[in-house]
Amino acid sequence: MKPDKAMRTFGHIKIPLKRVHLELTNVCEFNCVFCPKSRMTRPPGFMETGLAMDAISALGENGICEKVTLHVMGEPTLHKHFFDILSHARKTGVPIGLTTNGRRLGGSVGKELLSHPLHQIDVSLQTPDPSSFVLRKARSLTFDAYLSGVLNFFFAYKKRHPGTIFKFRFLNTRFSKKQMEKAIGPVKVMSSSRELRRIFRLWADRVHAGLNTDPAQRAAVVKKIDALVSYKWHVLEVHPRVFFETYVLEDWGHAFDSRPVRDAWAGYCFGMRDHFGILYNGDVTLCCIDYDGKTAIGNLKKTSLHEILSSETMEKIMAGFDRYRLVHPYCRRCLGSAGTVSWLIKPVASIAALKILKPFFYKKTGIDA
Repeated sequence: MKPDKAMRTFGHIKIPLKRVHLELTNVCEFNCVFCPKSRMTRPPGFMETGLAMDAISALGENGICEKVTLHVMGEPTLHKHFFDILSHARKTGVPIGLTTNGRRLGGSVGKELLSHPLHQIDVSLQTPDPSSFVLRKARSLTFDAYLSGVLNFFFAYKKRHPGTIFKFRFLNTRFSKKQMEKAIGPVKVMSSSRELRRIFRLWADRVHAGLNTDPAQRAAVVKKIDALVSYKWHVLEVHPRVFFETYVLEDWGHAFDSRPVRDAWAGYCFGMRDHFGILYNGDVTLCCIDYDGKTAIGNLKKTSLHEILSSETMEKIMAGFDRYRLVHPYCRRCLGSAGTVSWLIKPVASIAALKILKPFFYKKTGIDA
């Protein structure tokens, strides 16, 4: 699929979107303490293979998005027909982005994946050293085994498919989430600028050593790393088409908050503006942060994507976003706050961050989330 860059409409949304998240499964071998998996009420399950293929075809035929990202919850490579789905996407010309925890890249899955040229692969490293890796609750898997599996796959894949974009994602806990830590215990990963720079230098060295990066380019990357601070989102290109990304720890729409949350009085969201989600059961949701399917506005097993996105419900939601008003109750809670000061500030911050700053970073880096 060659996305049509000219802005069009499909139902009540403007297309093409940056991406659509397709959840092949909500099952994951890891039990990361900072993940809302423990708060998810949806039963575990896998998307029917035919449904996944039909969804990919519909997205491609209608030019809905620039790529389909295999991600919401769960580990997509666990789907027993994962490679059949990749092959279908390739035959239909739909660019695929894979978001993986990296657990299976060092084994047979990684070896077979070498034969599939993807548009983008995001490895959710999150915990980049042995001390933080314990937060993944990865059972018998050691950090050293995980590290070698991820890096060996990365170097082999990059050699075979140099055009594929790679992103390594790192967790940043500069701002502690007291309610989350009250529920699950301390979460500390790259919580200072000094630690962030140290970790990035270490991982950049690993990448550069394996890819034989030019010394001048290495020096330029180190200079950029030394200017990073830990209180914001970063996307840093450390090698052509290889990026490091930091994510400030989030509470997933107050998933871990036991306090009463006051609904937001206004706000802005990227849901249905640069992406939306399709869960494994066929539910179409407003955004990828909705881990529990609370914003489902229709189901692909019952109706077409065009009918869902053309619905009166969708029209009201989009009209609300245009006026910075949150129509869906889950959106109001997601951007809501327990404290008065935060309740006043957070909606304005969401508009500034998502309406202005994030598009600027998209343009600057040439890569989306």
